[in-house]
Amino acid sequence: MSRMSVNLSPEMEKLIEETAEKENISKGDVIRRAFALLKVSETEKKNGRFLAVAKEDNDPASKSHIEVIGKIIGI
Repeated sequence: MSRMSVNLSPEMEKLIEETAEKENISKGDVIRRAFALLKVSETEKKNGRFLAVAKEDNDPASKSHIEVIGKIIGI
């Protein structure tokens, strides 16, 4: 595995640290997950699709209904 040095803004460093603590993972894992998400986004964009924010209807009477509530722009 290669190593890389990156300059981060204080806000980005804080976000990485908070995410690592909240998810109980290393800061390196936070960054790897972010790049994995970027890879998915780029693959889907090439296929004419996009990433979205969605919510699932948890009403037991309805069949699993998913509603898209936002399109993720800029990834």
